[in-house]
Amino acid sequence: MDILKETERVYPKVVEMRRHLHAHPEVAQQEKETSAFVCARLDELGIRYHANVAGYGVVAEIGEGDLAIGIRADMDALPVTEETGLPYCSQNPGVMHACGHDMHTACLLGSAEILKGVEGELTKAGRMVKLFFQPAEETIGGAERMIKEGYLENPKVTHMLAYHVDPLYPTGTAVFCYGPMNAETQGFGITVKGFSCHGAHPERGVDAIVMASAIVQALQSISSRFNAPTTPVIVTIGAFHAGNAGNVVAGTAELTGTMRALTPEVMQFNKAKLEQIISGVAAAYGGTAEVHWDSDGYPALINDAEVTHMLEDLAGELLGKDKIAIMPEPSLGGDDFAFFTKETKGCYFDIGTQVPGGPFYMLHNEHFVPDEESMKAAIAMEVGGVLRLVGLY
Repeated sequence: MDILKETERVYPKVVEMRRHLHAHPEVAQQEKETSAFVCARLDELGIRYHANVAGYGVVAEIGEGDLAIGIRADMDALPVTEETGLPYCSQNPGVMHACGHDMHTACLLGSAEILKGVEGELTKAGRMVKLFFQPAEETIGGAERMIKEGYLENPKVTHMLAYHVDPLYPTGTAVFCYGPMNAETQGFGITVKGFSCHGAHPERGVDAIVMASAIVQALQSISSRFNAPTTPVIVTIGAFHAGNAGNVVAGTAELTGTMRALTPEVMQFNKAKLEQIISGVAAAYGGTAEVHWDSDGYPALINDAEVTHMLEDLAGELLGKDKIAIMPEPSLGGDDFAFFTKETKGCYFDIGTQVPGGPFYMLHNEHFVPDEESMKAAIAMEVGGVLRLVGLY
């Protein structure tokens, strides 16, 4: 197969689909029309699928076999008011595809059309391709829910691929990261308890605001004094709520934050250290503090070295060696594709979308306009990656 020629063939339709999706964005857990659009296109292509997976997710299947290769595209948009002025800008007030998920979904539909054309060869090779059109990446972790519903099984998915748009790199550049690429994320809340009293007599109470402030300051020592400078760890307190009146010593305070680390071992060590610090600081002030860990964090996204190396070689062949970049360092952001890489050999890679000579905006920005030409590289890498993994390219 001439992958680049096939990519050029489907590209106009992919642009059309992307613009439709961009104009009709839906936030996480509300992707009803997006899901219906995906199913309608799969029907046109004669591709079988399972709908209403983990909410509004769709899992399509091409080929037959005892093992499968998976490709994931997330579908949800963000609660952002679009300010791009594009002729196909969002028609849903307050909702925008500001993270490129419209491109991810359109590209996977383009890849589906190409892979459908070699379905017979996939079956002869004893492999199936599963296409995961995933809901709720931005919120509750749709990937984990698709896995819990059994879609990595029957047949078993051995390898997972996915891409994300990246405005930091020129259009069409394939960007790779070996090993940890995204952080394990862990949200938490801290309840600080003191003893309220009149502001004129602070000695008669235990000031929860002072105590909580000391806790915020002390937690900054986790990354600076309990981890090596070469070990990325983030502890952020993003919300602090306490008190109701200026002349009353607050008896309670509520803190909310997030912790990020690149390996499970580092995360567990620092969770224990956080609990130790808050307990000790609270005791020193004569109060108490409790940590409440959220149950919906994401694991660290760790790319398989062998699969990543294969894709890097493939990028050199399909896109050119000048279109390859290696991330200088991992991101402390989270992505729920990590649930897939935790269960299979997988690789998450970026495709540059920086418009030559154009304005530059980051992801989640209301002005974000990625270069549509970048989708050609994404489709080629998805199709090529699958065919290489099954020995057909």
